[in-house]
Amino acid sequence: MTRKLLRVMLILMLFALAVLTAGTPDIPQALAAATAGQTAGEAAQWIAPDQEAAVKRAQEVVPFVAGVMDECRLCRQQRLRDAGLGVKDQEHSYYLLDSPILKKLEDRYEPVRFMHAKHASQIQDCALCHHYRPLDESASETVRCSACHQEPFNADHPERLGLKAAYHQQCTDCHREMNQGPVDCIGCHTKKVPDHSDLVKLEGQPEPSQVTSECLRCHNEAGEDMLSTAHWLWKGPSPYTMKHRKEVEHGKATTALNNF
Repeated sequence: MTRKLLRVMLILMLFALAVLTAGTPDIPQALAAATAGQTAGEAAQWIAPDQEAAVKRAQEVVPFVAGVMDECRLCRQQRLRDAGLGVKDQEHSYYLLDSPILKKLEDRYEPVRFMHAKHASQIQDCALCHHYRPLDESASETVRCSACHQEPFNADHPERLGLKAAYHQQCTDCHREMNQGPVDCIGCHTKKVPDHSDLVKLEGQPEPSQVTSECLRCHNEAGEDMLSTAHWLWKGPSPYTMKHRKEVEHGKATTALNNF
């Protein structure tokens, strides 16, 4: 149902209510009241409950699982079948891979939005990702990745991958094997843009050339790349410029102004 249709229905309902309670209403007042109510509703910011819940879960650091059962993959699959566990038993369908464990080392990319239910419904094999269970019998059969994979180079468990390596190896290798899904950084992440208010060192009202120089202080390679773009090297005939009507070399790279 469209927002416009909802608005019309709301106005009609208010009009009918006014007729029942007070006879013929003041139509302009009824319309104004309905419009004001709708505008106030639109002003309220809607927050996705699943996203908010995923953000909170992502900040949790669960206890480390030191011991796991040593069993082959077929044994693991059979155990889950015997327990009656499958993709239908997922507790959460969506996760945000944004653990504080990952942020300790670097924070150059935005977290991954991981559609748990979508992957599970396509793979139909919980054991493919939840490949071990804790020795603790009271623990869940399918603990989260960060329960077994936390800090890298754990001296007590040198065989364990860190959380970042575990994510990358599990996801990227599976994507390559199935020839589905991204295998590069920005295929899963978006780059995190740093807060430039702490990086840019300009005072007062800087000149355009000063702004450009300040950008080039960190982005010199990007500046070199820009010099080869069509935006910079625009060339071609300029019929409205005297003496350059047939000159294809007229442009920012040659005779035009504003080519700092």
